[in-house]
Amino acid sequence: MPLALSLPAKILFCALGYNHLGLVDEFGRIFMQGNNRYGQLGTGDKMDRGEPTQVHYLQHPIALWCGLNHSLVLSQGLDFSKELLGCGCGAGGRLPGWPKGSASFVKLHVKVPLCACSLCSTRECLYMLSSHDIEHHPAYRDLPASKVVGTPEPNPGSGVLQDPGGTAWACKEYLSQIHSCPTLQDRMEKMKEIVGWMPLLAAQKDFFWEALDMLQKAAGGVGQGPPTPES
Repeated sequence: MPLALSLPAKILFCALGYNHLGLVDEFGRIFMQGNNRYGQLGTGDKMDRGEPTQVHYLQHPIALWCGLNHSLVLSQGLDFSKELLGCGCGAGGRLPGWPKGSASFVKLHVKVPLCACSLCSTRECLYMLSSHDIEHHPAYRDLPASKVVGTPEPNPGSGVLQDPGGTAWACKEYLSQIHSCPTLQDRMEKMKEIVGWMPLLAAQKDFFWEALDMLQKAAGGVGQGPPTPES
């Protein structure tokens, strides 16, 4: 018998995998639920989720796909460039550029057409559908800042934007990952990797990668630009 899920808003679309699912609500928030053995929920860990869990650092996707033991998100940046992010098992080319997989959504090594609007994936193949219909993408509503974790809201006293949860949580998780690296060079490589995960403009990512390369070389390491999948 179908069971109703308790959700905070209307769901616009969903994706069903072998033993996990993804939901996108009317405000562009992504919720994942189910088996997380390979990190296919993108929560940064491998703990199963019995209830829909929001992935705070991803918002406003164009498309979402849940596969056998991996998940994919098609997103669009502020500069209208598009990129494909994925998490979970990387075997068989399911996460191009990340053969070892990832428990967090990472940018895949795929050139995404500007007109890409939908996607699907099998064990060994990835398909993207293109469309020139400018009204094809989901029209998300603006969520009141006081009702969402992770959305900046103004401080009544100063008018300064505050961040009550989501972004702060993601940054705290990133710092924890950096802190767990045993050497300075490992931390620099991890920082490059994290820059690749962040929703920054392409020029901003290039700036941070080049700056980190300079610091790495000054510290005696060998900088090589953007991180490799194994870093």
